[in-house]
Amino acid sequence: MTAEENLRLIREIEANRAFLLAAYRQNPHLLAHAEPRIRALFEPLAPSVDLPGAAGPATGDSAK
Repeated sequence: MTAEENLRLIREIEANRAFLLAAYRQNPHLLAHAEPRIRALFEPLAPSVDLPGAAGPATGDSAK
């Protein structure tokens, strides 16, 4: 496939994905019977938790 064909295919896939997600969003009954991996897309994200020993955001102060 050429680069143009790949790009066209990716855009078509993105459009189809958007259509399916909109259908699930508009029809709770459909979403209730969807596969777990589809339902997971609509679940709110858990709040981020700072883990002990995890590196925090870079502040630029390390060059002192």
